[in-house]
Amino acid sequence: MEMFLPAILSDLLGRSVSFVVQRYRQQSSVDDSVQQLHLALLRVSVTVEEAEGRRITNQAMLRQLGALREAMYRGYYMLDALTYGRSHGADAPPPCRFLSRLNSAKRLCFNDGGVSSGAELRRMVDRLGSMIADMKEFIVFLGGYPRVCRQPRSAHLLLEKFMFGRQREMEQVISFLLRPEGSGSSGVGVLPVVGPARIGKSTLVEHVCHDERVRSHFSSILRMSGDDLEVDERLNDPGDHGLIKHHRDHDASSRKSSLVILELAEDGVPDEGRWRRLCSSAFCKGAGSKIIVTSRSEAAERLGTKHALRLKCLNQDAYWHYFKTLAFGSTNPEEHPKLVAIAMDICAEEKGSFIGANIACSLLRANLDARFWLSILQNMREYTEKHRHLFGREPDPLTLRRKVREVPRITLPEVLSGSPAPRGRFEALAWRSQIPPCYSYLMSCSVQTPVPHVLARKNRSRLA
Repeated sequence: MEMFLPAILSDLLGRSVSFVVQRYRQQSSVDDSVQQLHLALLRVSVTVEEAEGRRITNQAMLRQLGALREAMYRGYYMLDALTYGRSHGADAPPPCRFLSRLNSAKRLCFNDGGVSSGAELRRMVDRLGSMIADMKEFIVFLGGYPRVCRQPRSAHLLLEKFMFGRQREMEQVISFLLRPEGSGSSGVGVLPVVGPARIGKSTLVEHVCHDERVRSHFSSILRMSGDDLEVDERLNDPGDHGLIKHHRDHDASSRKSSLVILELAEDGVPDEGRWRRLCSSAFCKGAGSKIIVTSRSEAAERLGTKHALRLKCLNQDAYWHYFKTLAFGSTNPEEHPKLVAIAMDICAEEKGSFIGANIACSLLRANLDARFWLSILQNMREYTEKHRHLFGREPDPLTLRRKVREVPRITLPEVLSGSPAPRGRFEALAWRSQIPPCYSYLMSCSVQTPVPHVLARKNRSRLA
């Protein structure tokens, strides 16, 4: 036995040294890949920012820009997950948070969303490198498109003023509106825009209607609801009922085409008779007139003369870019690594809601304190768990009421901060959108006074 012991110890020592050397090489390789990823993202982000400042109309270039943007969002999400920690689902183990930014190899313990190994990191670096090499022609063609006038401002203010993540969809709608109908086609062209509640259907259409190309193409733009189709007077004379949102003076030689925006509430779809009356109305008879129908129901797709445009939630990477920009505002996230880790968990709880992101980020941006951010995260998780326990399912997105006038003076952040509030149930301003159609969202609140049980027990003890 004594003869084999030195051989066994020597073999174990050799394997240990080999393992340490292998881990060191792996760590060095990952560190290099993280640095390469950071540099590649800088180059891609410069191109994306320049392209977003141009009015691109070529569909192929828009698809290439969309691919660049998605790769950029994915790369930044991966970089943040490796650097600060990342959000995780209920079934996944908690990530290793707040680690040193220099030890990237240890942070490969994450196993959520694709950052599971150094090979995945290298694949992302290779993908970005390939896209950068193919950007030469894209950059050359980019110079041929006019710039979009934008005032310089902080990134979070820019996001609050402009629509995020729907540039491709917007150009698709505009392309449909400006495209002349074929010589053999009869009737008005109809494009259904379908998606769940508060996904951005009205925002998308409103941005389309404000585009100068659309306003100069149509002599009038009308906005109608499903209820307006039930009233004959509104169909016969929409101007007297405030349905005309844009009207352009025209001469005898100009075309008199109209654009009708029909917003259907809930899952309602007009019956065949009402729909026929709308399509044969006076403001739809002009050559080149178009109708855009927005609805939550897939049944609205049968109204279209073109395949419906379906709006979906942003993917996790793009939504994280949006959320992080709003949450930190003009503050550099790299100076607050602990807050970035907490923000990733809060972002996961929002489940892609634009309204929820704006409400939460307005609170976070006003108080860059880790304990405050953790309290918001804890409250969101407690609410989700309580809802799951009572109703057996995940809570629906925030139930807010949309309003334009008579906005209450008290805001939701003021209520949460302990400012004086009305007694009983009341409505508070949860968020006021800064982009068209500039809705204000109200939330029903109730302030309850806790019962002083501890004080009562103390009084009883004194009486005894």
